[in-house]
Parts: sequence; C-alpha cells; structure tokens
Amino acid sequence: MSFLKRVITSIGIGSARVDTRLKNTTVTQGEMLEGIVEIKGGEMDQEIEAIKLNLMTLYGHEDSERLTNTVVYSHKVNEPFVIHKGERKEIPFSFRVPLHTPMTIRDSKTGRNVPPVWINTGLDIRNAVDPKDEDHISVEPSNVYENIFDAIKVIGFRFRQMDNQAPPRYVKTRLPFVQQFEFIPTFGKYHQKLDELEAYILQGEQETTIYFEIDKKSRGAVGSLLEKLNLDEHYRSITLDNNDIVTNRSYVSDKIEEMIDQVI
Repeated sequence: MSFLKRVITSIGIGSARVDTRLKNTTVTQGEMLEGIVEIKGGEMDQEIEAIKLNLMTLYGHEDSERLTNTVVYSHKVNEPFVIHKGERKEIPFSFRVPLHTPMTIRDSKTGRNVPPVWINTGLDIRNAVDPKDEDHISVEPSNVYENIFDAIKVIGFRFRQMDNQAPPRYVKTRLPFVQQFEFIPTFGKYHQKLDELEAYILQGEQETTIYFEIDKKSRGAVGSLLEKLNLDEHYRSITLDNNDIVTNRSYVSDKIEEMIDQVI
C-alpha cells in the first residue's frame, strides 16, 4: 500500500463506510430498538476501534431561537476489530430506548417528526476521518404518557403542541432537556379560568413526576399587570405510582384536578 493511498484513505476517500438498518423505525418509549450495522471495507485494511450508536434529539432555550443537539442515549456496539479491504460485515444490535426519550408527532406540513429523534452511527477508525450515518425514527408514548394525556383531556383540556426545552428552574432533573406539553381548556370548569396548562412528564421505572405550569386567565387592568410580570403563572408537581397511572385513569384525573383547584 503506497504512502499516498494511506494519506488519501486517512482523510475519508476510499475509507470504510457504515450503514445502519433498523428493524423498525417506530419504537415506544422504554422498548427495545433493534437493527444491523453494516460496515463495508474501503481501499485498505482499517482498524475499527468502536462503533457507537447515539440516540439524538434537539432542544430549545427559553427566549432564544437557538437549538442544541443532545445525546439521549449512547450504545457501544462492538469491541475493536479490523475491517479488511472490500470486506462486508454485519453486526446486529439492540438496546432499550430510555423512558425519557421524547415522543414524536408527524408535522402535516413538512412530513417530518417533531421533535426530531434520530440514530447517529459513527465508526471510530484509527488515524482516519470517522464515517457516519443518520437514521430518523418515530417515538410512540408509553402507556404512562398516554394515560396522563387522557386524564388531562377528560377534565376539559385539548392538546396544543409540544417541544423539547432546557429544563425550567422548577423542574428537578439532571437531564439537559425536558419535553414540554401545552394544553388549553376547551370545556368544563377551567374553560373561563385558565389560559393554558403546561406539563413536563418525568417517568421513572416505578413512579412518575409531572410538573405543571398553570396560567390563570387575566381579567382587567390588574390581571394584565400580573400577566406582564408573569405573576399569573403557578407551578405545581405531583408524583404518582406508574401502576396507578396505567390502571386507573380516573385517579390520575382526580389528582390533577385537585392540584389545579388549589391554584384557582
């Protein structure tokens, strides 16, 4: 192998290539994601030090249009090996999608998932540019999430939108982001009393904490002043057993309603 060819390969030309094929591009929070990583050898033998799958998303920042990429979960596929010139190798993988992986919905205008969630596959090749591959996935809500949404809807709220945000100061988490869900009252006793209900769901293995921002409807000059000063916003949280959430939606609705009633 000539020195020139080694130099050309080191900058990515004629180097090994990687392609990840997912068994299913739709997965539910907390379930297994499976697939195969295919590596195709290039113009010379190369040592693959690692294959890493990074589950990625992005999140925004309050009062800023800046978006930040973040790793939700990182999975190492293999131990070091050599991919020979022209060789084709397939390595199966599987890992559990974390419960805090943001759920996605399809944007009807763009056809893309919001927020975006994707698998970033990278080959760590010694003394060479690392090849990468990117595959977007759809993430369905867990039963816990589904029942919380249903419980909020039952007491008169309609889902409006969701996105990923840097955690507000009142949300206790070590994660760099949380998923924000916005609801507006459309019927029932909160219709004329609240402007909006924001929820942040932090699901654990045994229990789930839901943080709420409750925006009261402003009335008159005093109400407008309170709104400008953000004094019409109230913050509350409740922690519920996951089994209770999944098996008793009425219990969840009652707890949320009781919490809101303490504010209004």
